[in-house]
Amino acid sequence: MLESENLLLKRERLHLGRVIGQGQFGCVYWGVLKASESDQGENVAVKTLRNNSRGGELDSRSFLEEALIMKDFRHVNVLQLIGLTIDDRDGLMVITPYMKHGDVLSYIRDENNNPTVHQLITFGIHVAEGMKYLSDAKFVHRDLAARNCMLSGDMVVRVADFGLSRDVYEKDYYSSDNKTKLPVRWMAPESLEKGVYSHKTDVWSYGVLLWELITRGVTPYPDVDNWDIINFLKQGRRMQQPDFCPKELYIVMLQCWQNDPKKRPSFETLVTDVTNIIAIIEKRTRDRRVSLNVTYVNCSPLDTSNGTETSPELHPLSEHSISY
Repeated sequence: MLESENLLLKRERLHLGRVIGQGQFGCVYWGVLKASESDQGENVAVKTLRNNSRGGELDSRSFLEEALIMKDFRHVNVLQLIGLTIDDRDGLMVITPYMKHGDVLSYIRDENNNPTVHQLITFGIHVAEGMKYLSDAKFVHRDLAARNCMLSGDMVVRVADFGLSRDVYEKDYYSSDNKTKLPVRWMAPESLEKGVYSHKTDVWSYGVLLWELITRGVTPYPDVDNWDIINFLKQGRRMQQPDFCPKELYIVMLQCWQNDPKKRPSFETLVTDVTNIIAIIEKRTRDRRVSLNVTYVNCSPLDTSNGTETSPELHPLSEHSISY
């Protein structure tokens, strides 16, 4: 099957360089893929699975399945599979385009980077475009989050699902039975309660991703324990609007967090709505540039059970500087 799909590449074409990500079960390398020895080649990311990983054959199968899911994706905002190599020494390796800035979560958390609110919302548009494509292709992501989106050198976000993110960002996954770890802070109520996943549960996760972007990578529900997330949501409570988050963007988040999946917007609608927010911001700030010395986020829960909000508490995040 791999040969017929032209996915299986010769190992000698691949030259591995430095490690750019690693965890307990494998590594991601920067590499160069060459058509011939004289060819300069292209920069690639190479995902490997250690031969002694805990899951053994099961991990290898999941690893391959993840790669094969990617093989038909063709969209500027979705990470594409270049190919695979298999040999006795290195095992199975998955090759994708090299993303210079790594995962979006690491990028927005890095104090050396200074994305504007405009740029952060633009990242959100890129993700919505990628998810619209995946939704149209009948693909449900199940783990949409900033850590699972990659940022290229030309600042284009591509939706991905690096399985190693569960390894590198292990604290973002929670297990109540010490078996299956789930990204509970990004999951819709029906996923948490019934294990149901759909395009609408991806929309819920997208709302959380927008919140991650505008707070520059704060962990969602910072004052709620993992085990208490479902109770928090069942009470009708939601995360508060972060400071400096345009009200229009927060309205979109709340729409994504509707308890009834049918009331959540489609990704097609989200592309339009979030793009319109950029135009609103540009109009609002055309003659002024707002520069902030500190980023704050409202960490108090929003209590919608009786139609009222609790008073926001402001917590300094870091010495980030954000401009519109």
